[in-house]
Amino acid sequence: MSSDATANVAVVTSTATASSAAELRAPRESISSAGAAGLVLHEGIGDIGLSTGCDRWPAGLRLRDSNGLLVLGRCKATNLCLYCARLAAIENTELLALDAMNGIAPAIWLVLGTGTDELDPRIFYAARKHLVKALRRHFPDRAIEWAALVEFTTGYSKQSGGRRFPHWNLLPKGLYEADIPEVRDIVERVWCGREEFKATIAAQHVGTIHAAGGLMRYLALHFQKESQSPPAGWSGHRFLKSRGYLWLPTPAARAQAKQSLKLKRELHKATAQGWTGEEADNLAHQALDDANALSWELVRLVELPTAFDADGFPSAWEDAVFPVALV
Repeated sequence: MSSDATANVAVVTSTATASSAAELRAPRESISSAGAAGLVLHEGIGDIGLSTGCDRWPAGLRLRDSNGLLVLGRCKATNLCLYCARLAAIENTELLALDAMNGIAPAIWLVLGTGTDELDPRIFYAARKHLVKALRRHFPDRAIEWAALVEFTTGYSKQSGGRRFPHWNLLPKGLYEADIPEVRDIVERVWCGREEFKATIAAQHVGTIHAAGGLMRYLALHFQKESQSPPAGWSGHRFLKSRGYLWLPTPAARAQAKQSLKLKRELHKATAQGWTGEEADNLAHQALDDANALSWELVRLVELPTAFDADGFPSAWEDAVFPVALV
């Protein structure tokens, strides 16, 4: 891997293991054009500004691969760091897209609106739990699973007075187009029936999903764009799902999504260098294999004097690298 391709790598938190660092490498220039198959994965979330990197990564820490290359990491705190939130949105996008292609794609989707600017996520989690429970009771013969993405209104409208209201985008599996009238009735009774939400059925959406693979990408990015990201003070998750939602156990599914994104980035780099067809594919797979073979460690940079003037004061400095022990 060339140094210019990794100068803006975004990887793991300071508490992550070396192996997870290798999984999450994300070269800036290839992410920004990650759609090797004709998809711009950042579409829908505006100017993502990936060149800025993670502002919360400690200045004196680096990640060093087994070839000796030093790169910056990222904090992965999606409610505190816009950069990390955007990378998480990309990964969630790929996760939902792969699930739609390899598993059972949802047939309908719900937008569950509220009229409250409450920031305690527990009341929303409880409401969603009751809604899913009601759906499962109404359709006892269905294996209903769900995924949910949260967005907030922008607060720009005159009616809002600057207040931002959360909305949940629910993707249920096991429910179909013919079920929409009954699902809507349950939403009105259970979700809108909660007085603290101040929600009306007219503000809710229950509809069908067409071309599921494309919509999965659209949902994951559109509903995680900056203008609709959670406001300061929100401590909940942006993306949640039931245990049986994905086609694979979550760790394995996320690992596949990461590998898929890395392969697309390598394929983009190969085609940008003029390679096409099978040659580009072979180069991308070889680069991915090489990247997966790397090991990583967290190190600290310490500036030490290397020369002194006539008065004994340091006149030249150089960064020394010391491994950081992870407890």
